[in-house]
Amino acid sequence: MIYVDQPVGTGFSHAGILETNEDQIAENMSLFLMRFLEKYPQLQGKDFYITGESYAGHYIPAMSWNFIFKHKADLKFNFKGMAIGNGLVDPYNQYPEYNTFAYENKLISTATHLALDGVFKDCQDLIASNQWVKAMDECNLGVDMILGLPTKPRFNVYDIREKCAVPPLCYDFTPVDSMMARSDIKTILGVPKRNWQECSKLVHTALLQDWMLSLAPKVTDILNSGLDVLVYSGDKDFICNWRGGEKWTNVLQWNGAADYNKQGYKDWMMGT
Repeated sequence: MIYVDQPVGTGFSHAGILETNEDQIAENMSLFLMRFLEKYPQLQGKDFYITGESYAGHYIPAMSWNFIFKHKADLKFNFKGMAIGNGLVDPYNQYPEYNTFAYENKLISTATHLALDGVFKDCQDLIASNQWVKAMDECNLGVDMILGLPTKPRFNVYDIREKCAVPPLCYDFTPVDSMMARSDIKTILGVPKRNWQECSKLVHTALLQDWMLSLAPKVTDILNSGLDVLVYSGDKDFICNWRGGEKWTNVLQWNGAADYNKQGYKDWMMGT
């Protein structure tokens, strides 16, 4: 299994040219895996799954589609499935659900809830007309109204039960940053002369035109190919909340959509 969360240009990775769209990201990963399996031939033919969360709702469908429809003959593994957790896959259908989720969880007032209907309608109109940079401003305006920005977020965007202790990401990543700065750790990882970068504004800027892209059509192709697909969400995450995940999966057009949408919710507990 491989877990994907950040593109080239973050962490310890360096890039002379940054990727700006999902096709580039997917091709980059396929080429990496080809070289990886050449170097470690004992891993060829193994079952292979790919998973990720958050913005990996873009990466995972793009990579999976690339593996299946472009490089199936080149990649010497048995590709079995993909999983997306709390992922941003289809912004057009997911952004209005920030309003739904926030109101249901009493994070906003009725007045704000009604006002946000108009904001997110404008957001969808801009996405639909491919004005993606303007859409990002309008859509995130609605999110900022819920969070109370530009000041400190009113709650932890990854767990609404908690306060945002250390803005902007709400958690203290100092222990990770300190560990990744240690020379012995960098030597073990094979990057002795590189510096760790948790988040990259350059990568973010390079992908601005990519943010509002819907990867739902690729998920449709992947499902219709017969690949196993798991979409899951934690119910206390705000930033890629379960209402948005519910919405985009319910409107997805694929061969099994009618049967899928007939299914109701069931109580589920670990181990049962």
